[in-house]
Amino acid sequence: MMDLDFILNSTKGKLLSGNAASVFTGVSTDTRKITKDELFFALKGENFNGQDFIEEAFNNGASGAVVEDSQTQEVNGKVLIQVPSTLKALGDLASSWRMSFPDLKVAAITGSNGKTTTKEMTWSIVSLKHNTLKNTGNFNNLIGLPLTLFELNKDYSAAVVEVGMNDFGELKRLSEIARPNIGAITNIGHAHLEKLGGLDGVAKAKGELVENFKEDNVFVVNLDDPRVRKISDNLNCQKVTFGVNSEDAMIRAQDIESNDLSNMTFNMIISGERLPIKMKGIGLHNVLNSLCAAGIALSLGCDSAQIQEGLSNYTPTNMRLQVLDTPYGFKIINDAYNANPDSMRRAIDELARLKGAGQTLAVLGDMLELGEGSDREHYELGKYVSNEGVDNLISFGTFSSKTLEGYGNSQRGLLAQTHEEAAKLLMELATPGDLVLVKGSRGSRMEQVIKEIVKEQD
Repeated sequence: MMDLDFILNSTKGKLLSGNAASVFTGVSTDTRKITKDELFFALKGENFNGQDFIEEAFNNGASGAVVEDSQTQEVNGKVLIQVPSTLKALGDLASSWRMSFPDLKVAAITGSNGKTTTKEMTWSIVSLKHNTLKNTGNFNNLIGLPLTLFELNKDYSAAVVEVGMNDFGELKRLSEIARPNIGAITNIGHAHLEKLGGLDGVAKAKGELVENFKEDNVFVVNLDDPRVRKISDNLNCQKVTFGVNSEDAMIRAQDIESNDLSNMTFNMIISGERLPIKMKGIGLHNVLNSLCAAGIALSLGCDSAQIQEGLSNYTPTNMRLQVLDTPYGFKIINDAYNANPDSMRRAIDELARLKGAGQTLAVLGDMLELGEGSDREHYELGKYVSNEGVDNLISFGTFSSKTLEGYGNSQRGLLAQTHEEAAKLLMELATPGDLVLVKGSRGSRMEQVIKEIVKEQD
């Protein structure tokens, strides 16, 4: 429950109408999902204005609204609050709500790759010790993070959230909202280059998460990534370090083995203590993600037994290196959730590493938000696929011709104009015992290729 005084003080809003004693059950930005006595934030975007839906919000149960324009419809005694920016006010209110739980510990995770997986691994461990909130789906931005924080109540003692961005300033703001005690940057990679430029720009933007960390904050540092290490060198805060290839890391991994495309085993070394770990899923980079998760968990007071159990309980997230059996005898690595040059290479590495007696096939969509480097990056991707010995490539999307040009083998490189055609080509090529990778950026919707194959069986 949130009273009006708390909201006005947090947002510095002006009360236009309504009862000063009003109390709200929650916050919503979507009139379709709003429930009784919630406060509706009328957000504005390039193609929408939430203020057009205030009447609908009230009809669906809202008892108040936050708006930018004082000229609005008849509100019939409902609470109406005016602010300069509804998006900023949403974040300010979420930050105040988060800080109203002074004993709560918040861990925030960002990175070019692996932040969702690391968040899920961390939650799997930390929830064994704390009642832990986490964000779901794509609730990692300037709207989703506040809505997640509004779920906090006195029963939670920890929160583990991923935070994303595609431009400078966003992570700075997200950090202001979440006020994390602990921060982690999984890695710095070739993502969002359209706005951020090169890797140094990505590092600068990611570093905003922890740039204001003080002595009582903890930064969980990937020592295998030189740019993350450099960010750490400039901070005066507590640090927990991890790495597979860094001998000086506090948390390391040894003796990594994959088993039957279903799980991995390794020894996690924490300050000299050896912990045998068995973890579902594939992907050598997920070992690094698990080390990051362990570092966050240690910072939240978890012990070695909880780290072992939590990683054992972890289940790979949908469409992220998810191994699927097909009724046709070949297996699919479904990594269709998203893609950038680094995650593409890691997935192709896994495809090549896990090859069995059959052939390997890659069905690849576009990598988006690469700006002027798009042609070059797709050409280099094709070369990488060829150099890793992938037997067949089916390329789909705006830059598919560049990927095929880089692949260079006109006999084994095929162009698909639609998801349906990509699925048809795959069905013609794949045989029992083969291993197939399906991957592309979110906008490429490469999971549709897999759905077409399932439809074929139905």
